[in-house]
Amino acid sequence: MNDPRERRITARAFDLWQAEGSLEGRSLSHWLQAEKEVDEEIYEESRKGKTESVALAGAENPR
Repeated sequence: MNDPRERRITARAFDLWQAEGSLEGRSLSHWLQAEKEVDEEIYEESRKGKTESVALAGAENPR
């Protein structure tokens, strides 16, 4: 498991499992919820990064 996304999903799924009292039988539900949350975080991080890149580019090259 070298993929950073997969590591984040695994950690989040574990957190969800613990928050629900460590009940068995809901691993798929926890994984899918964690996957959704992590993908949303990654999307927001990429949007933020693009916005900052554009702002920096504009500051470095004023017209």
